[in-house]
Amino acid sequence: MIDCDARLEEGIAAHREGDLQAALAAYKDVLTADPDHSDGLHFLGLLHFDAGKTDNAVLLIRQSLDKNPQNASAYNNLGNILKLGNRQEEALEAYVRAVKIEPRHDQAWSNINVMMEGATNNDDLLPILGEIVRLDPDNPNAWHNYGLSLMLAGHRDEAADALGRCLEFGAEVWTDPIWHARVLCALGRQERAVEHLESIVAADTGNTVARYQLAAVRGDNLDQAPEDYVKTHFDSFSDSFDEVLKNLGYCAPELVAEEVISLGRENGTLFPDVVDLGCGTGLCGPLIRGQCGMLTGIDLSPGMLRKAASLEVYDFLVEGELVAFLKSDLPTRFDLAVCVDTLCYLGDLQPFMSALYTALKPGGLLIASVEHLSDPAGPDYRVDPTGRYAHLPAYLRRSAEAEGFCYFKEKQVVLRHELGKQVHGLIFHLQKPEPMVVA
Repeated sequence: MIDCDARLEEGIAAHREGDLQAALAAYKDVLTADPDHSDGLHFLGLLHFDAGKTDNAVLLIRQSLDKNPQNASAYNNLGNILKLGNRQEEALEAYVRAVKIEPRHDQAWSNINVMMEGATNNDDLLPILGEIVRLDPDNPNAWHNYGLSLMLAGHRDEAADALGRCLEFGAEVWTDPIWHARVLCALGRQERAVEHLESIVAADTGNTVARYQLAAVRGDNLDQAPEDYVKTHFDSFSDSFDEVLKNLGYCAPELVAEEVISLGRENGTLFPDVVDLGCGTGLCGPLIRGQCGMLTGIDLSPGMLRKAASLEVYDFLVEGELVAFLKSDLPTRFDLAVCVDTLCYLGDLQPFMSALYTALKPGGLLIASVEHLSDPAGPDYRVDPTGRYAHLPAYLRRSAEAEGFCYFKEKQVVLRHELGKQVHGLIFHLQKPEPMVVA
């Protein structure tokens, strides 16, 4: 008889080194000797996943958990595979099983954190998280997700108390210590949010994200988010950006791309020169590539641009600030500009409109998305505690027409779901007029 544990370790070592054939042979040896070996089934499942056999992987890891239902890591791995297969509810259930078994399983909590922000239904989750914080009251991740779950259930005061409890663990516990301040504002605890942000700024005066967030929460009169805030903010989560937005049901790139594709079909030709303003990780680029001759992306964040470059759909990628780029000595002017949720970091749009007018060819178009400010009696734009601006439709039209654009199409949309609520936006079109021909 072989030593199953020793043979399994040989298989795991080969697996880590990328020698899938040696790993497969080792796992098969273990399972031939002991068909009920739970770890053998677990790692064979992971091997099948690496080989692209997702259904087999799920089946094998579930079999492993039937043999050993206390394996938190197996539940976390199962959740990862289910999440990548767009089986979100099953994935969340697997992650929750992991933390019920091992309340300090950091990887599972991290996965729950991401998925909870886009959740809309958590009736089964709330009592489980409540029990975890009761049994482990010094667990910051448990309080964080319990607060989210309470908020999704409509228990605003209890949610605010739970999320306020998170702040007691200290800013250094959280990868994003600003997040709780934003949510506390949404729950009516603005004073507590200001107190928290002031403490971060006092401890780290160079923290540009915290300084801007504090100004936004206080409602300071700001015309735009500072460049260093946008760059730092997006660099910090460029690696998880696409996954976070996917879990929020983010659809702005698709909505803008639909407009581009529709116009391209109407015209029956490609747009020769196109620019993606604030391209980020390139969510819009692949969707519109077929309508473009040359496609340029511009963004402030080098981390985001690295992700965009890996897609290999942009002809040129430029690191820089939006308005400065449009005002620069460009090698060409553009037939089409797309701007997906980038203007939400600008309040005053006049500098942008002026620069855009110069950068577009006669007849050139802008198709953009913004967050919708619906109160016509209020200001033209407003920065929310999220740090993003929302704009009045009338202001969009007025600022565009002041520069000579034709504002000719506007559509109300839902851009994403965040913290259980819809985020409403607008997709709008501008066009630079063709010069008049005198007969």
